[in-house]
Amino acid sequence: MKKYIFLFISLLSFNLFIHAQDEILMTIGERKITRSEFERIYHKNNSSTTYENKSPKDYLDLFINFKLKVIEAENNGYDTMSKFTTELAGYRDQLAKPYLQDKGQIEAMLNEAYRRTITEVNASHIALKVPPGATPADTVEIYNKIIAIRNRIISGESFEDLAVAYSDDRNAKYNKGNIGWFSAFRMVFPFEEAAYTTPVGQVSMPFRTRFGYHIIRTNAFRPAIGEALLSHIMIKASRDADSATHAAARNKINDCYNRLLNGESFFDVATKYSEDYSSARVGGKLRWIRSGELLPELEDKIFAINDSGKYTEPVQSDHGYHIFMIHGRRPIKSFNEMKAELEDRLARDERRNVTEKLYVEKLKKDYGFTEYPENYTELMKLVDSSIYDNKWDPFYAGPLINPLFTIGNREYTQTDLANYLLATKKYSTKESIEFIVKRKYDDFVKEKVLEYEKDMLDDKYPEFRYLMEEYHDGILLFNIMDDMVWTKAVRDSAGMEQFFKKNQKKYKWQTRADVTIFSVKDSSLTPKILALAPDRFSKGMSDKDFNTSICGNDSVQCVDITNKKYEKGDDRNVDNMVWQKGANYVYRDKNKVKIIYINDILKPQLKKLNEARGLVTADYQNYLEKLWIKQLRKKYPVVINKKVLATIK
Repeated sequence: MKKYIFLFISLLSFNLFIHAQDEILMTIGERKITRSEFERIYHKNNSSTTYENKSPKDYLDLFINFKLKVIEAENNGYDTMSKFTTELAGYRDQLAKPYLQDKGQIEAMLNEAYRRTITEVNASHIALKVPPGATPADTVEIYNKIIAIRNRIISGESFEDLAVAYSDDRNAKYNKGNIGWFSAFRMVFPFEEAAYTTPVGQVSMPFRTRFGYHIIRTNAFRPAIGEALLSHIMIKASRDADSATHAAARNKINDCYNRLLNGESFFDVATKYSEDYSSARVGGKLRWIRSGELLPELEDKIFAINDSGKYTEPVQSDHGYHIFMIHGRRPIKSFNEMKAELEDRLARDERRNVTEKLYVEKLKKDYGFTEYPENYTELMKLVDSSIYDNKWDPFYAGPLINPLFTIGNREYTQTDLANYLLATKKYSTKESIEFIVKRKYDDFVKEKVLEYEKDMLDDKYPEFRYLMEEYHDGILLFNIMDDMVWTKAVRDSAGMEQFFKKNQKKYKWQTRADVTIFSVKDSSLTPKILALAPDRFSKGMSDKDFNTSICGNDSVQCVDITNKKYEKGDDRNVDNMVWQKGANYVYRDKNKVKIIYINDILKPQLKKLNEARGLVTADYQNYLEKLWIKQLRKKYPVVINKKVLATIK
């Protein structure tokens, strides 16, 4: 029922009509309804299939009845109930999300991500890990170390040699820092950003990711090769495995290769011998692989093949030995074709934090954000190791009243941040106190800036305000209708019974066929079933006795029996029969034969309440609603300015 209310209310959304003079169209009780409010709703509704082509005068009663219910709900405190405020707040959070972002920045990010999808970069890197929650002193030490490495490269030392000697990337000893070709979303965003913005042949300044500090040398760019649909046969052998393991793996993969050369199907060989068990079950089938996703030595072999059905020679990866078969090649899709995918990946990618950060900084500027660093430092000095055990008492030295920052007309104090810190019950000792407080402060600032903007949406965006009014009124309407009409009708059994008796002639069975449907697997039993069917009905034979007569004394019944009464239009098979006592119809339904037998033709008759309860309930609800509206119109007199109404087209 609620979805129908919101179907109606959704039609009461905004339409931007601007009037030089917003005249009063009507009053409902003491509530004044402006021309623009009615016109906004009317024009939107009149464009829908539900209320299409209604004149303003025809639509007026619908609008008044709706407003009467909402006003009554407000006057009875429905808008102060916790379930209402909670539900409306949830809708507000959802509706606000599209507004709490810089759409231009998002669009720019999407375009940039697509450009990087169709242009691959080849890069080498050196990484130095930074432990989570490292102290500022530890971080500076690691930064200075990577700066020193970069200086040695600039001075002419080999990037590759220094990568092998110092990089914390365990693959450096094999690839000498070269991570091959990649495109957008293949690496964490700061890494991708550095690779695409560093000129070819140059080494970037150190940059930070969640793994630590890196420097990158950009080696080359190329147009993206596209995608390939692959199957593979894999024999496991990690790079670090001993020589005997590698020798055995090479023998196995070579044996697989020889089987292919001798005519065995790739599917069969992969199923029997591949050690990638997840793909072996489907003949080695993999998904579409985009260039840049695999190691260069694998891609060079795979993308050198253009013909579907061809396969590579055995090739080695970090995980073992493979033979790849190509099932198809395709280019990268267009931007429009990829836009939905890019939006989804952007929403889950680290670069989304970049756009959010830029947006928050813009809001700070718009609303005159001001910080008080000295008060932050004062609070910072009060935080000690007891915060790790959830025993920190920030107020032992007295009240914390000094402001940390202001946004618009709101001020947030040291106490606000202290309580925000205390809300997290457990902090990791791997994080320094300085790191914890700074991280939580940044989160707190972002939260409050976005919260302030969310509270300003009604003033900044009329369409958002109208949408919130729509949900506000819709929730109120649903709740009061549930109390005054829907649930009330169901619970008022005496009232419903009285209503039914007064209107019983409306609820009538038309001519019906009383039928039995016999369902049996053995079609040879059909004549026997038809011969015995009249006796079953006239003599009141039980289903068990009927089965015994048809199937013998077998404990498992061979005939399924269903008794039903049908009006015309209820069942197409019954409709196609001659409607007379004793008529039958036999047809096959999947693996069973079904026999419809008409026991009797029932004349039209009045329904009992339990037979018409659904219809009676709906009609009783409509009756209660009309009665209620009549009462509301007396309680809240409606006065319409007909001159203003006449001008609405």
